[in-house]
Amino acid sequence: MTNNGGCHVDAICTNTPGSYECHCKPGYVGNGTECFPCDENEYSFNETTCLVCPSDSNRMNKWKSILDCNCTSFNRYPDDQTSTCLPCPFGFLLDDDSNTCQSNFILFFFF
Repeated sequence: MTNNGGCHVDAICTNTPGSYECHCKPGYVGNGTECFPCDENEYSFNETTCLVCPSDSNRMNKWKSILDCNCTSFNRYPDDQTSTCLPCPFGFLLDDDSNTCQSNFILFFFF
């Protein structure tokens, strides 16, 4: 522990009237005074649960959310509702930087 208001070094200390709250940082789970990193190929779903990345993905260097799971199939994104890799809708392509589907519509004007 460090001088973090009594919170773990991997927690965020928030002042409240007359007290404080400890919450583990994204990628960690615990009660705030103790925080543990999620295991390989897992991401933190909330402060108390680590979930495994979808089976058709590999983990990137970050592990703060399901968006850090890299789907291996073409044009698929990690969906936080189903915890699976889903295809981008028609007209959308996967943006590798944000790991989300982005509109790919190109307007053509014919004269």
